[in-house]
Amino acid sequence: MAAAPLRPPWFGNRGVQVLAAGALAYNLVQLVLQLVDADWGAAFLSFAWGVLFGYVLVESLRFRRQQDAAPDDGAQPGD
Repeated sequence: MAAAPLRPPWFGNRGVQVLAAGALAYNLVQLVLQLVDADWGAAFLSFAWGVLFGYVLVESLRFRRQQDAAPDDGAQPGD
């Protein structure tokens, strides 16, 4: 079984998710426009950036779900 990736605590932040979703949407629009213009090299680059930002978005959402499901280890037990 593969080891779980190491993610910093800020990776599950909503701001990261919003930025990744915005960048993904931008690159998908650019991909379509460049395919219509037959600019194959730029279209491939937009596709690659879209894959990268899509991966960041999916992993950030997954990490946020894990953070919400995990018990807070920093909480002090009651007396």
